[in-house]
Amino acid sequence: METLISTATSNPVYLGILGVIIIILVYALIKKIIKLVVSFGVLLVMYVFYLNYTDQEIPATVDDLKKSMSGNVEKIKDVASESFDNAKESTKKVLEEKVEEKIEGILSN
Repeated sequence: METLISTATSNPVYLGILGVIIIILVYALIKKIIKLVVSFGVLLVMYVFYLNYTDQEIPATVDDLKKSMSGNVEKIKDVASESFDNAKESTKKVLEEKVEEKIEGILSN
């Protein structure tokens, strides 16, 4: 590892390539952070529009926003777990029916 570092720092061509790679990595990191911030902003605006559409109170402070979002997250968790349980049950029933059909087909031959 030491030889690799000493070779890269001693040769100006390698140093230039290393500099370009570092600049590209920093640019990619900044780009991802900007995308994250923009995505969060869009989600926040959509949440405010949702609250306005459903005639709920729009939070005035960050603490109110956290409380409002945590309550909605709990509702979403409940609905998602219920939907998951329903999907699991229906998949189980369909799978049992298919297995019974295959067993009947095998035993009837």
